Amino acid sequence: MPDPAKNLLNVINKVKTRISSYPPIVIWQMGKVGSSSVYESLKSLRLANPIFHIHFLNPANLNRVRNEFNHKELPVPRHIKDGEMLLERYRKAGGKHWKIITIVRELSKIKISGFFENIQRLSYDHEGLITEQGEINTELTIQLLKNQFNRFDETTDYVCTWFDKEINQMLNIDVFSHPFDHEKGYTIIKNDNISLLILKNELLNSTFEEAITSFLNIDFPIKLKNTNISEKKYYSKAFGQVRNDLTLSPEIKKKINATKYMRHFYLS
Repeated sequence: MPDPAKNLLNVINKVKTRISSYPPIVIWQMGKVGSSSVYESLKSLRLANPIFHIHFLNPANLNRVRNEFNHKELPVPRHIKDGEMLLERYRKAGGKHWKIITIVRELSKIKISGFFENIQRLSYDHEGLITEQGEINTELTIQLLKNQFNRFDETTDYVCTWFDKEINQMLNIDVFSHPFDHEKGYTIIKNDNISLLILKNELLNSTFEEAITSFLNIDFPIKLKNTNISEKKYYSKAFGQVRNDLTLSPEIKKKINATKYMRHFYLS
């Protein structure tokens, strides 16, 4: 009978060989910005380069999220395992010739979508968030989201600090020192041997093909495959209700729009 451990080792060795032969394409971004669509679209090209989809490379963030899932006895997400594997390679050889793709999205939309994406995990901390019948308590969801927005602090906010904690700390690329091309809807930054493409979620349908063919230097068409859409998920009904009923005060909206993140990518 086949030895499962030996088969797994063979797969790992093949992946390592492939990574060493071709520089990886790393879709590395914060959650809920449309990255699954980009990942699946690139996978469909069957490029020689291995393609990874991660949220974190910074070891502090990888450890924090892994520990949280372990503490709640939940399966550790694949993006954490892939991030840890890429971190090991980065520590050994650096990110030479890596092609990195990251995506931005309007801040409040990320926070609302992220809440629903993590609602199972959040239900461990908020009793009644998911009923015994498996339904989402939309009133409690709205209240919890309002609490989050009312406590909004740019200096500690996940979205506002992600680029500094991940891209800047790990690659020494300060994206905020590079102008974002609002006319094109994307920007390519090159730093030493690393290339970084920043896409805007709201313009993916119109800019994706141009941006990707330019960034990867390919001369064949690529279409965006829309996947992982909130409206098609099990929580779609609750998501739609919360999105329609949640209102933010003018003060909170003003505070959000005043952030470096929003001014750089959306309001300049």
